[in-house]
Amino acid sequence: MPESMSSSILECSAEQLRTFLGRTSNLPQISDPDLELEILSAPEIVTLGQRIEFRITAHGFKQRATHEYVTVEELKIVEDQVDGPLRAWKHAQQIEIIAASQCRLTDHVAFEPPGGMLGYLLTEAKVLAAIQDGMQIRYEALRDLIRAGNLV
Repeated sequence: MPESMSSSILECSAEQLRTFLGRTSNLPQISDPDLELEILSAPEIVTLGQRIEFRITAHGFKQRATHEYVTVEELKIVEDQVDGPLRAWKHAQQIEIIAASQCRLTDHVAFEPPGGMLGYLLTEAKVLAAIQDGMQIRYEALRDLIRAGNLV
């Protein structure tokens, strides 16, 4: 299964970051704007076994997906795709404490590209590039929120 790993050191406490990431309504703020992330159904707070249903725009197509939170811990959140355009998608977010006001966020994504006609558009290389670009946007958005004091 293809994988992508990205990380960034952020100037906030691990607790602040985990609280922010644990609120599903915050996800559009740190997603690639080109994806036009729209949350259709989700718990207010990330909870083990709960599902988030959302829609994104990718390569000119609106795609709907449902992910389930399979690990929800103090410093880790993992979600698995249960329905969506890819054959598989697993996203793990791990927070590492560096200092009282500094932490590292590591995102690990494992996926299987789609089959059929969509597979010709969403090749492994294109999905990997989109993940890497998206993570850089995510980390910049988090840095901007932290600088502005809006990581809530």
